[in-house]
Amino acid sequence: MSNDSGGNEITRISAADAPAMLERLAGSDRLERGAVFLISVEAIKERSGDRWDRKRDDVWGYLGRKLNEYLSYQDIHQQVSDTEVLVAMTTEEGVAAQAVGMKVLEEVLEFFLGAANRRDIRVKAVTKIDGHLLSCTEIDPEAIATARATARPEPEREPAISPYQMRVSAQAERERNPVSFVAASGHKLLIEFALEHVISLRHGVTAVLRVEPTVRYYATGEVIPTRKYGKLADVDLMALDSATLAFGSLFLPQDARTQPPLILPVSFRTMGGRKGRQLLIGMPCASPELVRQGAMIEFIDIDHGTPPGRLVEVVSLVSGVARGVLARLQPTGDALRPVSGARFNGLSVDVAELGLPDAKLPSFLRQMAHQMRGKAPALIAQGLGERLHLDMAEEAGFTHAGIRAAPKTVTRQVA
Repeated sequence: MSNDSGGNEITRISAADAPAMLERLAGSDRLERGAVFLISVEAIKERSGDRWDRKRDDVWGYLGRKLNEYLSYQDIHQQVSDTEVLVAMTTEEGVAAQAVGMKVLEEVLEFFLGAANRRDIRVKAVTKIDGHLLSCTEIDPEAIATARATARPEPEREPAISPYQMRVSAQAERERNPVSFVAASGHKLLIEFALEHVISLRHGVTAVLRVEPTVRYYATGEVIPTRKYGKLADVDLMALDSATLAFGSLFLPQDARTQPPLILPVSFRTMGGRKGRQLLIGMPCASPELVRQGAMIEFIDIDHGTPPGRLVEVVSLVSGVARGVLARLQPTGDALRPVSGARFNGLSVDVAELGLPDAKLPSFLRQMAHQMRGKAPALIAQGLGERLHLDMAEEAGFTHAGIRAAPKTVTRQVA
């Protein structure tokens, strides 16, 4: 093992049956999204000494069982050396995928060594495949620990400020949160932003961050629900979406392989125009490459009046400059009809504005998940109220879910 000029570690593949899989992955976007990584059981080999030759088969047999337990049938794993296995996940990306690998390794280490010490956890992101050579970067276990810790908040506890939010200077955030503008109607509107953790329900890790705007009438503090955005003028939606993108740019991952991507909820009406897409490409302090690797766009206002052909066209255009496109569904019995024909990376349903009691929530989630199943890779129930609701979403069939704190009732003043 050696270092290349860019500081990445180079791993030479010794397994004879690995090249075919490596060739398939070499041109895949799985690499830049952090979904391809190496797990090493070198620590077990080091502790075993002369007994490694006798223990090797047991270690690899147990590791294989654990990989099959945690990975889905679409995911790939392949032994590439005496102590390393390469994993390529299709169901998760970035830190969420790597958290799965670390969980597998921890259980293997605990079984054979009695404990999973931090120094023995060796997981590396694969950044490039060149024949039998892999360029890799070490994965910080603390980043994965953060993603785990933020996934399941304690019951009945007000969510603390996100650790991802703490990495942004307070001054920078204050400049973009909250913001106000005068709408075409003459009313002054206030926009406040928060971060919502979108959790992989199967793996129990924060997979994505999501920006959540709350829009109010400045004078009264009354919240304008998303379902009423259709009454706003195009110029108002443009102002709202511009502020959302500006705030979101603070939290775009600098390295999409090790930090969660960001969902940005915006209007289809905005992104349908060239000026709107220019707002996306030109997000403040973010290069087009960072946007392409780290920003996922959620169209929040697709309804039965959205032209199907135009929807397909806009999804294609936005997909070319962002990491992915999601569609928020309307909570109806034919929720899929407005989005049929377009290919989305995920479908979401927002629970917060419905005000459903806990007794009715499971039935609603099952109804929506039944419609959504098989229509997109990610099925997201966002805006849930508490930890118990995560279990409801998982039982209903959602792949991801997010807990959202209730909007504050006191209007914040803007300088």
